[in-house]
Amino acid sequence: MNFYQKILLCAIVLLACWIRVQGVDRLPDGQFTSNDAYLFASQAQEIAEQGVLPARDMHRWLPHGRDNGQIFPLYPYAIAYTHKAIGWISPKLTLYHIQVYISAICFTLGLGVLTFFLARTYGVVFAAIVTLLLATLPGSIERSAAGFGDRDAWCWMLGIFAVTSYLWKEGMEPGRRRWIATALAGFTVFLGGLSWEGFGFFVLMIVGVELWKFCGRDIEHDPAVNGRTESAYYFKEYLLYLLMFVPWLYLISPAYRSGYGFSTHVAALMLLPPLTVLVLRGARYLLLKYVEQLRPHPLKLAWGLMLLSIAAGIGYIFMHSAGTVSLSSYSCAVNTVILSSPFIQPTIAPRKTSKSGRFVIRPI
Repeated sequence: MNFYQKILLCAIVLLACWIRVQGVDRLPDGQFTSNDAYLFASQAQEIAEQGVLPARDMHRWLPHGRDNGQIFPLYPYAIAYTHKAIGWISPKLTLYHIQVYISAICFTLGLGVLTFFLARTYGVVFAAIVTLLLATLPGSIERSAAGFGDRDAWCWMLGIFAVTSYLWKEGMEPGRRRWIATALAGFTVFLGGLSWEGFGFFVLMIVGVELWKFCGRDIEHDPAVNGRTESAYYFKEYLLYLLMFVPWLYLISPAYRSGYGFSTHVAALMLLPPLTVLVLRGARYLLLKYVEQLRPHPLKLAWGLMLLSIAAGIGYIFMHSAGTVSLSSYSCAVNTVILSSPFIQPTIAPRKTSKSGRFVIRPI
């Protein structure tokens, strides 16, 4: 990219930010444009005052309160500690101001990283078109505008950081920079796993990359096939990626150890798929090393193992369809808690369609 191409891409990204801060001065003080923002505002206020969230939120789900061990509270922690870090700039800067602008800032940062990744990978023209579409997509503007205050843009930013850093390291030569990029991707997944119960969708994108390698390039480098050592390097690299988030999410968040309600299947979505890839790699290596009859057919073995794992995943979904993953884990679907309320019978379809559409388009 030359200087003028970089200026063009920066201008489109800044245009996205400018669009999202329009009209913020007309927002009444203390108000947001989304309902969930008030929950995050109260959590951030409590964190700012107490340092941590209490074990149970007694303002919700009375009389027993909401178990805060089953939520993913990194977003309100980020708001509270960002205010503590930069609050010295002006005594007039409050938690509310941080939350009002954080959606626009996070979306802009994520879009900037995605833009330059696409520019280096697919060219400036493609990157400019995609960036312009994402910058002006109405649904995208709605949920990342200043004043929205929800965690959508925060999770979008972390998802973009995780996926792009992982894909970026795939084009690097083996060495320290590649290890750093791998660790960065894993650490970003860790942050995302503490922010949203559906962050596993971004993890599945990385799993897709690994499965493509598992059935293709890695076979050529497998020491069980031809004595080469590249596969051992890639295995260690993938293990580093897993160690950056799998054990820490399991240890830190009770939702990953004993999730229920909205968090019932979060471990199955977030942790099991990447661990399954690790198991597949190990199983293929052992089978090719110790079963001579399979050595002439490494590609067929890889595809067989992959299809077996996919079948197991589909079986898991059907086995839990009564309490189902979509009904208990994700707020964009019909939820058993909502349906059990005697006061409301909500219409979920428009919201589900809108969110699903945005999710498909945003990561392009």
